[in-house]
Amino acid sequence: MKHAKPWLLSLPALVVSGFFVAALVSFIGISFLRLESGGSTFVGPASLAHYAAALRSDYFWRVAAQTFVIAAEVTLLAIAIGFPLAYVLARSTSSTVRRTILFCLVATFLSGGVTRAYAWMVILGNRGVVNGLLAAVGIPPLQLINNQFAVVVSVLNFSLPFFVFTLFGALQAIPETLEHASRNLGASRLRTFAAVTLPLSLPGLVAASSLVFAIALAAFLFPELLGGGRVHVSATSIFEKIQTGYDIPAAAALSVLFLLLTAAAFIVFGLVQRLAAARMRMGSAA
Repeated sequence: MKHAKPWLLSLPALVVSGFFVAALVSFIGISFLRLESGGSTFVGPASLAHYAAALRSDYFWRVAAQTFVIAAEVTLLAIAIGFPLAYVLARSTSSTVRRTILFCLVATFLSGGVTRAYAWMVILGNRGVVNGLLAAVGIPPLQLINNQFAVVVSVLNFSLPFFVFTLFGALQAIPETLEHASRNLGASRLRTFAAVTLPLSLPGLVAASSLVFAIALAAFLFPELLGGGRVHVSATSIFEKIQTGYDIPAAAALSVLFLLLTAAAFIVFGLVQRLAAARMRMGSAA
């Protein structure tokens, strides 16, 4: 009984996880079937026809490439904007600065995704806030919506708080005494950041980046509303496959293929994270 207690404690989590796994396995099973002609049921025999058709399709590879490009752009921008925010949040001695940053980040959670998407449509629209300001100073309006730019901006706005809060924990775990020691030994702030702070924060940086990358890969609402049907990513292409032709087996095959591509990307992230952790341990030993 003593050894059974951990299993009993984890039983609810295992049951919930079992439902998700069962749904995934069922969806994968459907991908090997085909939609009955003129009907709405799935019939056999099982085959790889949907996978072969997707892999031979230029559309699949274009969508996959655009999905990963958008995810990479969002991740790089999150690093460029979020790292300074997380660093200031972790190191600032001013409570006003910290509270202001926290308020701006937490405020994004106070509204739903649909609200944020329509807010960006108002801001970036042809007669929106940005183009209104440009017109006021005599600059012709810009096409800021129904394109990849709008999708990247909106997904970045959604995912940035996750990046900052994840990296904030990693930066807080770095003792400030190490940075002070570096400065006392004559290193500049930039040298201290490059030689001390950045290497020690690499595992947290990789974790935060992989989280943002995952959010961007799975984004559906923002590409659907702000892409204007011109920005096709994995989630919207799967939705269109179901919405237009109710071809769930083909959509399931696309889902599995995108899942495999995503898994490959995260294997790379895992390798980078382990290398960063190993480098940090070697630095500590030295």
